[in-house]
Amino acid sequence: MTVIDVGTMLLNTRNRLKELGEAVENLVSNFPDVFNDTGIQERLEAFRQVHREAVNRLETPNLSIATIGTTSSGKSTIVNALIGCKIAPIEAGEMSGGVLTLQHSQERKLVIEETQGATWETGVWSGLSDESFYERIRNGVMLPYHDTRKKKDCMAPKVTAFLPLLPACDRNLLGLPLGVGVELIDLPGLKSIQDRDNLKVIQERVHKAFSLVALDYMQVDDEHRKRLLEELKRVVQYLKGRTDSMIFILNRVDQRGADDIPISERISKLKQEIQEVLSLKEPPEILPFNARLLYYAQCAWGTLPQVQTSSVTQLTRLKLLNAMFQDCAGAIRQHTIDDRDLRHWFYDIGDRVCDSENISDEIMQQLLQYALEWSGGNQLWNRLRARLQKSFPELVLLPALIAVFENYDTLASTIDALSYIREIEQKEEIEKQQARINESRQRLHEIAQNICEKFRCYTKQTIEDLKKNEPDIRSRLAQEAQKEGRLGFQSVFDAVDEAETDLTQMLIAPVRDALKNNQGTYELEEELSKVITPVLAKDIARAYDSVSRRLKNLNHTSGFLIGRVRADDKKGVRELENVERAFRKLYQTMREALSARAEFSLQAQAQKFEKALEYLVKEQESELCALCIQELPSLRLDRAVISDFKKNLFQNLPTLPERFFELPAIIEQRQIQEEEIVGQKEEIEDYTTGSCFKSQHSRPVIRDVKGIVEYSEVLFPDLDTMARQWGEGIAKGKQGLWDILCNWITNYLDWTSSIFNQSVDEVINIAERALQEQLEIINRNFADEMQRWADIEAQQAIATQLRQKLQQQYNSPSSK
Repeated sequence: MTVIDVGTMLLNTRNRLKELGEAVENLVSNFPDVFNDTGIQERLEAFRQVHREAVNRLETPNLSIATIGTTSSGKSTIVNALIGCKIAPIEAGEMSGGVLTLQHSQERKLVIEETQGATWETGVWSGLSDESFYERIRNGVMLPYHDTRKKKDCMAPKVTAFLPLLPACDRNLLGLPLGVGVELIDLPGLKSIQDRDNLKVIQERVHKAFSLVALDYMQVDDEHRKRLLEELKRVVQYLKGRTDSMIFILNRVDQRGADDIPISERISKLKQEIQEVLSLKEPPEILPFNARLLYYAQCAWGTLPQVQTSSVTQLTRLKLLNAMFQDCAGAIRQHTIDDRDLRHWFYDIGDRVCDSENISDEIMQQLLQYALEWSGGNQLWNRLRARLQKSFPELVLLPALIAVFENYDTLASTIDALSYIREIEQKEEIEKQQARINESRQRLHEIAQNICEKFRCYTKQTIEDLKKNEPDIRSRLAQEAQKEGRLGFQSVFDAVDEAETDLTQMLIAPVRDALKNNQGTYELEEELSKVITPVLAKDIARAYDSVSRRLKNLNHTSGFLIGRVRADDKKGVRELENVERAFRKLYQTMREALSARAEFSLQAQAQKFEKALEYLVKEQESELCALCIQELPSLRLDRAVISDFKKNLFQNLPTLPERFFELPAIIEQRQIQEEEIVGQKEEIEDYTTGSCFKSQHSRPVIRDVKGIVEYSEVLFPDLDTMARQWGEGIAKGKQGLWDILCNWITNYLDWTSSIFNQSVDEVINIAERALQEQLEIINRNFADEMQRWADIEAQQAIATQLRQKLQQQYNSPSSK
């Protein structure tokens, strides 16, 4: 595709979309009777609806830029630096939560949506200042959200702030024409996302946006880089980020020490490692960045272009500049060390700021220019502008046009079939075609069912083989899938295995090791809260504490811990019952946490499941389309059926049931009777003295009394046995997961087959009505009708040509 500027591209798209709509309406106006058939009417109305929606979307198209990244990489600071005002909450720790959308608008408005479990105030506020935006978002939403999620599960907040944004006010920064909206999305780190529902909401936003991926310079040294890359992989994979629409930002480079290796070497190595970790075709762009410096300077100027007068008050400017000279002193010194005059100029400005003297717009512009150069801001805006020239069609324009292409093709192919029918001159040919398509309808239904059954059997057999969990079978299945072009199935194998490994490493091992090492309760809770919601982490920590405090009273033997008290010891029996309740509570909370984490892990890998299904359905679709071409070529009905069929395909991810993992606590209770000393009694004992002259005597003695004593004994699994039982619960859950996936895939295959049959019926019904009408035309005015349809075909060809031109400017493979 020839690279043209975004404005020209948008204008061309609007014009050609308008021309396409006009061409269709001209066809309807000139030949209204063609659209009298109910089936064609439905196709026409469907096209009109998606065309109207596309026109409206392209009147005010919107470009989304999302910030994602690793923990504490300064995502919110980057957002504020790019929009030119302090709106996104900035804290030393994790403050982001949910989705904060910053959308350009001259009307200043804050919308906080009502979400499930919200304890913060929701509603709409208008006319807010920057300070009011920040205060309400930080103190009114984010802080209450983080407090709430520690006590109960809740959906993360959805906040949208409408206000002037720098890249929309200064169109030169991104090269966007007037009329194109801009929004930046500040997303939380993975530490704030541990449940499936919130992850799914964020995935949907990221997948449609251009992404800035923030990395922390302090984590790229040899000691921390491996962990950073692992987290980066999770961020990109879990959030379904588009690696073809990403720019990586290495933030906080101002923290580089004098003895550190050069940044260029660090970035070069990081590029190679990220390329490998994310399986990129070529090394990514990584820009060194100092977000804090740019944030202070840009917000001290504001959102307007530098050719205009700044709207920032002197009070706000001095506050931001004072912070800049304090927090960025090292960066300023580094860049002025070789220029004495410049260094003294900065010292002078710093003194004036300390003395609360007004800083003019002219001086502020100079400060901002230095900040843009030193922070990497200029380089970032340049790269964004260049990348958006390439990504704009795919991110903004094409999503609005795909439905237009699909619905036009369905309408046009149906009219093509109708046109072909109008060329039939003989009644005998009509009757022949009527009989043929009726027979084809029956055969298509039968064979489509057979094709569906073939894929169902393949899926079920594959799932049954996978349940055996044998390496040789896995290898064979992978080879067969590769041979048949079902490339996604290997990723499904991997995804399920990864979910199982994740549960063991992230939940089972930490709890087991904590019990073995007598780890602190709060320490365990903090560790678990990184992978599950704070509520679940607290529940497990409490159950863990209750169990760990009682372990010392239990005896260990052969994989079990034994608690034993006399049956008549009421206090001891009650304590033993408390021990049993503690163990059962730990199993219950672990089951809930494993299910929640499994749902999260599977949602994080949603693309793998969707891709596997896509490959299988594409194969089924290919066979059904080939069947259609074989059975319905004579009246061009094949193209009409195929267009209608493809337009209606869709997919949904399966949902795990509640109580996905069953973790029964194998606790054995038993009553034991033993003979033992129960008391003493005094008896008279006879004895003999003397050897030659024996004499008999007697004396009192104390003897033990034995009796049968009943004990209550409970066998609890020891620490390793508990972990093994939890692992076995996961293994059983894994078997259930394969069944869920099997049902999901086969149900979708059935649905695909039914949609195909529906398309066949609809198109053939239209054809049958047209054939019946053609009988009347032959008797009435065949020659005139032929000429009229020649005019119809010519006018439709104009519309089809416009549709092709509209698609060709994006070189899109869609809807061909």
